[in-house]
Amino acid sequence: MKMTIRFLAAVALLLGASSSALAQYHHPGAVYSSPSPYYAADAGDWEARISKLEDGLKKKEDKVDTKKKFSVDVSGRVFLDAVTFGDPATNWAIDGKDPVPRQGDILGLRDARIGVAGKGFEIFDYKAEIGYDGADVRITDVLMGVKDVPGLDYVRIGHYKVESGMSYLTSGRNSTAMERATPVTMFSPGRRFGAGQTFYFADDKVRWFNGIFASRRLDSAGPKYYTDGGSDSGSGIIYNSRLSLVPYYEKNGERYFHLGGHYMYMEKPTGNSPTFASPGSARIGGFGRSVNWYTVAAFDAAYYNQGGFEMAWGSGPLAFASELFAGTYGKGRDMYGGYVEVRYFLTGDHRAYDKKNGALGNVKTKKNFNCAKERVQTRHHGMLDGFVVKSLGALEVFAQWSFTDADRVFYVNPDNGGGRTMDTVLGLNWYWNPNTRMMFEYVHSDGTRQGHFRATEDIFATSLRFYF
Repeated sequence: MKMTIRFLAAVALLLGASSSALAQYHHPGAVYSSPSPYYAADAGDWEARISKLEDGLKKKEDKVDTKKKFSVDVSGRVFLDAVTFGDPATNWAIDGKDPVPRQGDILGLRDARIGVAGKGFEIFDYKAEIGYDGADVRITDVLMGVKDVPGLDYVRIGHYKVESGMSYLTSGRNSTAMERATPVTMFSPGRRFGAGQTFYFADDKVRWFNGIFASRRLDSAGPKYYTDGGSDSGSGIIYNSRLSLVPYYEKNGERYFHLGGHYMYMEKPTGNSPTFASPGSARIGGFGRSVNWYTVAAFDAAYYNQGGFEMAWGSGPLAFASELFAGTYGKGRDMYGGYVEVRYFLTGDHRAYDKKNGALGNVKTKKNFNCAKERVQTRHHGMLDGFVVKSLGALEVFAQWSFTDADRVFYVNPDNGGGRTMDTVLGLNWYWNPNTRMMFEYVHSDGTRQGHFRATEDIFATSLRFYF
């Protein structure tokens, strides 16, 4: 193929040069001379065109025909975090103990994942991913999807997220803060094995998901803060439904208005009770560093119901999001939570809306961070070597406030009772490009444990995150 292309291109080049020379020779009054250097330059241009054509053909040959086989796209991410926990200020404690011991400062691996995904045979897609959180290797997503199923639209089976709200469905690589807000983590059962289907209406502006999952988690490594007592227990079921719509959607998701809600019915796994923990808004994955204000455990209810409402709005660099959660776990046993956040890009960039998942998508940077070493003329020092920042990337500031309230939950073990939390998070995200960012945060956390103490803690955190 390459020989044929080069031969044809060479013939065309010779014909072009010959015709130009003949035209010059036969021109009335012209004096014949040897071809000018123009033709040499023209030959170089042809060489560049040939190389470009060959590269295009190679890409076409390398591209998988998804009508006949599955494509394979490799993806991954690495989160490196550093967190400094201040000394907790205990306002009161009635049991004579140190209710909130100081957490150790740490620099470590928050999360690392590697996975493959693809599509093929016109209607199928798949994903398989594993992760390491600094302590455990765990399964994240292992699933197969089929689209255009009569009466069901899109069907997915495997191990993936129960749809418990917009923030939880937004990938961690696209989240605003280093950690999801405390109520999001507390009210999300995480990933479970199950099957679900999704209807799409009105040019994908309306999305309705329904799924049935096993209430027992698949692997003992996670999730960390919403567990069922272990992977050896028998399993009940989770019925999950979520409806989201985006009545206002312009400029490929740069401007949007989102509304949604979810419902979840969960049976207690045989021989175990669910556990809800309030881990706070800063932690280091498997290293176990967090402010765990309270833990609600030892429910004797056979099942419980949970729901939530979500709203988000974005217009270019300015955006707003909020969610409310509520759950009832038997008579007199209710829990609540919610958050609100505002974010703004100082550089005029934006975070796009993802219609496919009814969640927030990736940040679209206008310019990527770029610096180069150049010779800079200074007034006092003459010619000096220095670095010049050609583009700063994207800068986003945000504020987030969240709360949880589990004071109405009755408990069996006094050490595992309810409580309340309030977290305030202020942060700066510096996007070097759409796949790399630095995060800087200050967290003020205020928590109580039912009948035990009230305390506050200040946390400073930073993170380097990149994904591919």
